[in-house]
Amino acid sequence: MQHLTSTAQPTDFYRFSVFDPSVAANQAVTPNLLDWIAADIKPTRLTIAPGEDFSEILDQLHKLQLIEIQFPTFTDGRGFSTARELRERGYTGTLLATGSFILDQIEYLSRCGFDAFEFQNASHAKVAQVRLAQQKEVYQGDARQPLPLFRRRAN
Repeated sequence: MQHLTSTAQPTDFYRFSVFDPSVAANQAVTPNLLDWIAADIKPTRLTIAPGEDFSEILDQLHKLQLIEIQFPTFTDGRGFSTARELRERGYTGTLLATGSFILDQIEYLSRCGFDAFEFQNASHAKVAQVRLAQQKEVYQGDARQPLPLFRRRAN
């Protein structure tokens, strides 16, 4: 991950980190979608902005270890849709949520397929870790568990 310092141990398969501008200045930047497409040697990381059409790279998702999805404001929900679509199309690598999401969205972010989160301060990372550890089973299907609860119980 770019410009991150870890503040918490992973909870199950989630990763939590805090943005550190002093580290950011010394690390390579994760390429955006257009730069990644144009690159001769494809990096294993990619940044997708809200609303970007990533259909051109669907056949190359297996080459990516990490996709960073940006949230410019907490009211911009396109990152949720992007994450869900990537998971439904078979992406199994790390999905990193960055930018302006809020703690109340953590459970929904994880249900859409995010498994890594970049926070602006360490206390938010710790709260998110606790919330995801306490998350109970949900009735509806989601990116982590596509079958609804009544179908899981029937098996």
